[in-house]
Amino acid sequence: MQSLQDAIKFCRNLANSHYENFPVASFILPSIIREHVVIIYAFSRIADDIADEYVTNHGIEKSDHALSIMHHFVSICHKGEYSGSNPLWIAMGYMFNRTGIPLEPFERLLEAFMQDVHFKNMESMNEVYVYCVNSADPIGELMLRLHGIWDSKNKDVSDALCTALQMTNFLQDVSIDRMKGRLYIPLQGYVEDKDVENYLANGKITPNFSKAMNAFVRETEAKFTASKAIFLTLPGFRLRCELMIIYLSGYRMFNKVKKYLPIIHSKRPALEFFDYCILAFQFIIYVPTIIIKR
Repeated sequence: MQSLQDAIKFCRNLANSHYENFPVASFILPSIIREHVVIIYAFSRIADDIADEYVTNHGIEKSDHALSIMHHFVSICHKGEYSGSNPLWIAMGYMFNRTGIPLEPFERLLEAFMQDVHFKNMESMNEVYVYCVNSADPIGELMLRLHGIWDSKNKDVSDALCTALQMTNFLQDVSIDRMKGRLYIPLQGYVEDKDVENYLANGKITPNFSKAMNAFVRETEAKFTASKAIFLTLPGFRLRCELMIIYLSGYRMFNKVKKYLPIIHSKRPALEFFDYCILAFQFIIYVPTIIIKR
């Protein structure tokens, strides 16, 4: 039988083993909040791996079944009825019991992962935004719920940041997604079906394809602009510091993606040592502003 400490350690190790553009549960957050954040991350990471890697190796039907099993067990955990030995569900049951967080954000995440399993290329920006409502926005909601400040006013700025980060990830992962036959950049009104087929087959970028990418970049920039106030307006000094690091890291990655656009179809950008040095400098510059707002 797994102990609760072992279950949380499992989630923490999973969070620490994956590269992300921004910190996951940094030391800035209170320890009890960090515990819950790594549990949420572990749930999302496992479901994401099912939708990305597992479906490639085992097919759609088995991936559907795996995500359905996750929905079954997260529902049991939410009711406080899990009595097994799986570390993820032990940790999830503990988190639900301690926080009273609703089930619905996790169901939306699973819905997005199910959409990935049955993926169809995005045709419009509206489809992208609808996808982000399930794939990204629940993470921000869960973070704010953990701090007891989720409301309609905070929802808009939280959703804007989460969507901006998701869209940045779409741009960053263009080369990886192409190998999976996926394209999250909507091309409707820009290119013909044959151009999409040529891109997925050999990575060929047409001028109109580049226009679609640039339009997507502009939409992403607008979401970052709409979310910038998040670390200046929300209550809680430590939360604002955490959100500031997330915002700055995501925006740093976004600017790097823009520089990579000519080769983004063949090379995936990532944050490097120099980027982290810049982020540390930016953090020092912005902290006094957060302190004033305290």
